[in-house]
Amino acid sequence: MVDCKSAVVGSELQKYKNNGMAIMNPKCTLRGSAAVEHPRKIAKARETLLSNGSLSDDSVRPVIQASWQRCVSEDVNPLIANQAVVLDAPHLDSVKKNYRDLISASEPVMHDAQDLLANSSTIMHLVAPTGMILCSQGDIHTRDLADNFSLAPGANWNESVAGTNAIGTALNIGAALQVHAFEHFCENINNWTCSAAVIRDPFENKILGAVNISGLKHTQHDYCLALAVSGAHQIEGQLAQIKLAKRDLLLGVTLNSFASTRNDGLLLIDQDGRVVRTNQQADRVMAARGLTIDLSPFNPILTLNDERRLVGKTKPILNQLNPEWIQPVTHQEELIGYIAVVPFPVPRRKAVQSSNDEERTNSEKTGNGFSRLVGDSPLFVKCIQQAARLAKAPIPILLQGETGVGKELFANAMHEMNPSHNRDFIALNCGCLSRDLLAGELFGYIEGAFTGARRGGMAGKIEAADGGTLFLDEIGEMPLDLQPMFLRVLQESEICRIGETQPRKVNFRLIAATNRDLAQEVAEGRFRVDLYYRISSMTLTIPPLRQRDGDVILLAEHILERLAEQYGGETKKLDPALKSLLEGYAWPGNIRQLSNLVTAAYFLTDREVLTATDLPTDLQSDQADKPNNNEDDTQDTQDTQNDCANPLDQAEKEVICRVLQEQDGNLTRTAKQLNIAKSTLYIKLNKYGINRST
Repeated sequence: MVDCKSAVVGSELQKYKNNGMAIMNPKCTLRGSAAVEHPRKIAKARETLLSNGSLSDDSVRPVIQASWQRCVSEDVNPLIANQAVVLDAPHLDSVKKNYRDLISASEPVMHDAQDLLANSSTIMHLVAPTGMILCSQGDIHTRDLADNFSLAPGANWNESVAGTNAIGTALNIGAALQVHAFEHFCENINNWTCSAAVIRDPFENKILGAVNISGLKHTQHDYCLALAVSGAHQIEGQLAQIKLAKRDLLLGVTLNSFASTRNDGLLLIDQDGRVVRTNQQADRVMAARGLTIDLSPFNPILTLNDERRLVGKTKPILNQLNPEWIQPVTHQEELIGYIAVVPFPVPRRKAVQSSNDEERTNSEKTGNGFSRLVGDSPLFVKCIQQAARLAKAPIPILLQGETGVGKELFANAMHEMNPSHNRDFIALNCGCLSRDLLAGELFGYIEGAFTGARRGGMAGKIEAADGGTLFLDEIGEMPLDLQPMFLRVLQESEICRIGETQPRKVNFRLIAATNRDLAQEVAEGRFRVDLYYRISSMTLTIPPLRQRDGDVILLAEHILERLAEQYGGETKKLDPALKSLLEGYAWPGNIRQLSNLVTAAYFLTDREVLTATDLPTDLQSDQADKPNNNEDDTQDTQDTQNDCANPLDQAEKEVICRVLQEQDGNLTRTAKQLNIAKSTLYIKLNKYGINRST
């Protein structure tokens, strides 16, 4: 077999000719060149360059001359390509993990090459952007011969290592290229001819690798380069399909996140750092934070031109966001993108100068961090005072409380009161990540520790908190097998990244939080008792909103003031009926739910006074379910009397009436004494026709 022409027949040859040669730069081919017609001229020119440092004529193509000059300046060995840079099988497998998409996209092309290049005396290589050969297919005898020249998987053919060659030089210049016989800089490979074409990202246009066709020098033909170019473009098309499929999968996996009503800005980001989708709040949240980022969703289908290249430039935004906002999105343990949860900024309340010495003393005791915590109820004030005292204790603290009570705000305030307040406050939610992702985020990892690991590895949140405070929310969700690893960090003050054996010293202050009963979790075997005792020596329980008498309206008005400060205009007010509704609601989502609801009402109405009609229907329905206080409604009273015909119901009614009288009609205290939710108390008041004044 003399050339690649017989490797493809009939329509196959025409396909490669049309797809490859039509877009190939004619200057890259060797038809009629001195490299083919007068090979000894090329060999003599190379000898002249090595002895004199310059060329005497223009018999050598400019692209080859430039490459030779680079090789001379980089002291490449002119006798032999560096064969020492070859990876063994285990290390090669590790490298391949970083190019899974490239290898997957090349499978159809490499599979075809197995048949097309059989008995052709040529082989095809898939090459990484570094110049390392990842895999090969083709004529089996030529593959065996190529092994003797390290022209095999695991070998590095970067130009700075192996001199002028099609792989390394094509990657260097970013264009398709043939290198024939004596055009190779290193003498030991001048019996070969190679044709390489670069593979580019269709969305980024950056070089992702190359396709190379190699054989002994008698196999040289332009169709070899056409085959390489065609293969590279097929791989680019497959890469585009893979990325589009991942984007669609990313949209599907995160669908529920965008269905929920929230005050935070949500940004869905692909693996390249480009915005795929945002929620309605994203624009105003970013504006409130002073971030000028283009949030226009990136549509790769509409931005590709006829040549399957990206039209215009869309800037990645991943590196412009606070890393604490970003959560990786995985599917079947594979990273497919990121979701950024950008919290609505909570401005600090303006400090008010007080002439009262006692007020000034209390302000100094609680510190600036606690000024963001709004509330005057005795139970909440007592909680703040306890937190201020615990903030100075150099031991782990456990915050307990229902979802949305503000545990992270308490943790941040305690950090600001600590002597290490000038160091970082690092937060991590243990309940929103899979086991493997949580381990990586918490402990960090080294390069190659697992599939999808970043190049160079990554420091974990524990290391990031060194010298400062680590806040672990939902610590009760930490997988059981990770708990002893974290316990050892607390005991020994040292950490090993995943895949690493050398420990690193760390010193941080731990504040953990949970909405679970950890003692019960320990009893049921879901939480280690030794870790529980380690983190719970100081425990603070933050009260739910329904137990904070009078704070609901105070918080709602504060939220409205904050919105007016950020967006201008007069502060909106709450009408009396709406205040009554807010006070009577049980608030299962606590402060987070109240903030989201009031913010939504603020933006959804133009009136200066908010009414009950501005709130979601579920709260209006809850108000409608409250007891009817119209004493003229005798029919309801009669129905209620019939309902109490059951002795147990009658007894329950009497207990409720007695406690209600003891608490002077205060429903919050009544529900607390009865040990039931306020919403449950409303249902029973309605059921038995009980008025507050009963």
